[in-house]
Order: sequence, then structure tokens, then C-alpha cells
Amino acid sequence: MMFNSLEPVMKQLTIIDTIVRLEDNELHEFITEAGVLPYYALSWVITWCSHDLDDLEQITRLFDLFLTCNPFTVIYFAAAVVLSRRQGILALDCDTSTVHSFLTKLPRDLDVDKMCEKTRELSSKYGVYDIQCKSTIALDQFSAVNRFEQDWQSMSDLNEEVERVIRILREERYDKPIEFSLAKEQHEHSLLNQLLGRKEIYTIFTLGASIGLLALWIANSNLIK
Repeated sequence: MMFNSLEPVMKQLTIIDTIVRLEDNELHEFITEAGVLPYYALSWVITWCSHDLDDLEQITRLFDLFLTCNPFTVIYFAAAVVLSRRQGILALDCDTSTVHSFLTKLPRDLDVDKMCEKTRELSSKYGVYDIQCKSTIALDQFSAVNRFEQDWQSMSDLNEEVERVIRILREERYDKPIEFSLAKEQHEHSLLNQLLGRKEIYTIFTLGASIGLLALWIANSNLIK
């Protein structure tokens, strides 16, 4: 479902705070005291980090993760990145511009594989529905986040049905002869050909019998003489 504003994304971004609070309350309090909102992760979420990373291998690795998981996975990833930078954040001056500027920039040496592992850990620990309840932020019931399991299961069932049909078609193709469905005119034409074929047989038979009788008559005539 497409929306006319970034409000649904902003709701998801706010849940980053909840995950950080549940995992590291001290870090969460520091960021909150600095007055920093989780909008620093906006470009991470809407571009899947492709706007903030230059390494194509890192980007494709993240795309592999995001494409195969719930769309909310990028939020878990953002929280994982913030948690991984704990020491650097706590060493900063506790003011909005400094902390926000630090958080906005993804480190160039980001260990993507490690972040993916942490992302999967967080997603397993805090399910999509569970984290919405804990944050008291309800996403739209028809959003891809909330419908992912249902739609994915439907797609899985569809794939199974397609495979079943293909299997049946292959079996019919290789194990059964082709069946023709003749139109009425074609059927009548086929019957006519059959009748004509029989007529030719009768003609040949009659001609052969006549020649035999003629030969027999000639032979009898010679005997009489």
C-alpha cells in the first residue's frame, strides 16, 4: 500500500528507540537526554543503506537480507547499528547536533555480516507484533510489515500450486498421446475421405473380378474349339 506521506516510515523509525531502550537503557537515556530523535536513520530505511554506503559488496549483502525477510528488518538493522556504536556515542558531548551528526553517518568499516547476525537476533527476540505492543506504536494493519507472514504464506501456497500444475502438464505431455478435437466440418471431411477410400477398394475388387471372369470365359472358349 502506498501512502502520500512519510508518516508510516516515521512510526517505524520511532520503534528504533524502543529496541535500543530494551537492549541498552543507559545508551537510550543518553540519546534521549541529547534530544536526538531516530530520524537520523531515515536514509538507512528508505534506501536500504545504499545512500550511505559506497561498498557495493556491503550494499548487496544488505539487500539480500532485506529482500528475504520482513520489511521491518531494516528497523532491527538500524537498532543493531546504534547498539554497536555504544562506546563512540557515550564518549560524545551530550548535545543534539553532535550526537545526531555522529549517528547519521554509517561507519565506512561497518561489519555488515556482524550487523546482519545482530539484526536476526533482534528480530527473533522482539517479534513484529510484540515490539509494536512494547512501543505502543501500532502500524497500519494492511502494511507490508503486518501482512508479511500472511502474504508470504499465500505466495508459498501459490508457488506449490504452480509447481503441481506444471508437473501434471509434463506428465500429460510425455505419457499421453495428443488428443485432437475436430470441428464439425473437419469431422465430416474425415468421414468423406473414409467413404471415398472404401469406394476405391470396391472399384478395384469389381475390376479384378471382371478380369477374372473374362479370362475364364476365354479359356472355356478355347477348350470348346
